[in-house]
Amino acid sequence: MEFYAKGHDSGLPNNSGAGWLVQTQKDRARFYQHFTPGLLESKSCVGWHWYKYRDNNPEDLSTDPSNRDSNKGIIDYKFKPYVKLLEDMKKLNNEMYALIDFFDAK
Repeated sequence: MEFYAKGHDSGLPNNSGAGWLVQTQKDRARFYQHFTPGLLESKSCVGWHWYKYRDNNPEDLSTDPSNRDSNKGIIDYKFKPYVKLLEDMKKLNNEMYALIDFFDAK
């Protein structure tokens, strides 16, 4: 499963891409923390990943226009991490096996 949410507070216009648009990086983290447990509960998902590692530089016109101007990465185009997003991703990922056990016991 591949997914992402774009943050309005990234400074990018977020015109391209089909991902959800939320207000803040904290909201992107909340999206991750609410979306992934459903994947674990479904018992049919074999894995997931956040669509992009790094946002594209919006001034680099050689990039695909469908990815050029949106906050899809977990780091910005200057390689600065979106800390709140990463911290909350880690929290959920650290509990993944406990969550699987919880859902399997239902």
